[in-house]
Amino acid sequence: MHSMLKGEDETAEMIEKLALMERQNCEWGNDSVTIKKEAEFIEAYLYLQSYRFGERLSFDIDIEPECEDVLIPKLTLVTFVENACVHGIESKSSQGWIFVRIYQNERNLYIEVEDTGDGMEENEVLAMCSRMNNVTLESLKRYKRVGILNACLRMKMMFEDKVKFDIESEKGIGLSVVITIPKDTIKKGE
Repeated sequence: MHSMLKGEDETAEMIEKLALMERQNCEWGNDSVTIKKEAEFIEAYLYLQSYRFGERLSFDIDIEPECEDVLIPKLTLVTFVENACVHGIESKSSQGWIFVRIYQNERNLYIEVEDTGDGMEENEVLAMCSRMNNVTLESLKRYKRVGILNACLRMKMMFEDKVKFDIESEKGIGLSVVITIPKDTIKKGE
């Protein structure tokens, strides 16, 4: 309120986004959240990152309305988005984009997180894809950086080990993570 009274609209908006993120992060009692709620968190996160990166970061979030009430593990999708910021956009000096797309067909729900960052070499993509699809609690202990793997494990647990992760990347062009969830494993919330 103090920032708004002083006409510091940008600061007030940033504080509002931080508060939204903190509330979502601190809500106890349920490890799952609707895609719509997670998307609000992602939007707040990307807004703050775009303030940090300035003109270097743009983003677009496109979610089919029919997908909004699907439950997912809390703070999993934002982990993929954060990874796109840190490993995709942060190292670029030119403008980068992050796209989040969520849609479905008759059999599956698809979640895509794409960045126009540096991308990865094919051998890195294959290794990371294998780790994501085969992650276990035991395998988490072997790696130093486990944010993405933790998110994958939580999704595998929620979706009866039927969720699939795929990475498409071209070095110097960008990277896309595609998460495929069979519709017969999803639950819906409010």
